[in-house]
Amino acid sequence: MNQHLIDQLLHKAGARFGAEGTDYSDFTSSKFAELIVQECIDIIAPYTVRMSRPGEEYLHPILEIKQHFGVEE
Repeated sequence: MNQHLIDQLLHKAGARFGAEGTDYSDFTSSKFAELIVQECIDIIAPYTVRMSRPGEEYLHPILEIKQHFGVEE
């Protein structure tokens, strides 16, 4: 997984990182899930444009999402 991206999303969802560890007191799981979904939407949204450009490499949206989040099979 792309830990840097996950940490960014955790922070945006209210988690606080410090020397003493991670504070989840202000963390909102629904906000975290919303941010993950938005990341996926942002990856897939331009595909109608990408597929219409001649000569541009095509990477299937599922593969691009896996790559973006650092998911390995």
